[in-house]
Amino acid sequence: MELSGIVEFFDVLVGYEVALWSAIDGELTRHGAISLGQLHALRVVDRYDGLARVQDLSEAIGITVGAASKLVDRLERDGLAARGPNPANRRSSLIALTPAGEHALAAAIQVFAHALSRALADEDVEATTATLRRLQTRLGEPSPGVAV
Repeated sequence: MELSGIVEFFDVLVGYEVALWSAIDGELTRHGAISLGQLHALRVVDRYDGLARVQDLSEAIGITVGAASKLVDRLERDGLAARGPNPANRRSSLIALTPAGEHALAAAIQVFAHALSRALADEDVEATTATLRRLQTRLGEPSPGVAV
């Protein structure tokens, strides 16, 4: 493969990711919903059903443990999540959605799904997802499997 084609692929891929994030985040804002960053974090916490650790959030989102801890601090400050004791490990805590977090997640998911469907239109999402997962595996990175 030619170097210019590889570089162009990278530029287009990253540019699309940034543009997609901005478009969906803007749509959430227009509807008075939580930010896309908050939605991403709440989806991870929800997937663990009250048993999420900061480490789990860090791994699922692809950020440092310190950044994940600060993210949880902000979610707690906004009343969307709460930390509680972890009976299996006294040095860590478990993160759960609050009722306000559950409500915010449910409301934002509707806007998110609609905006994402519009952005993807009639694209072959399954094939594109399979290609991206394959490429991700080549990097030795697990595919983030956060289901809506």
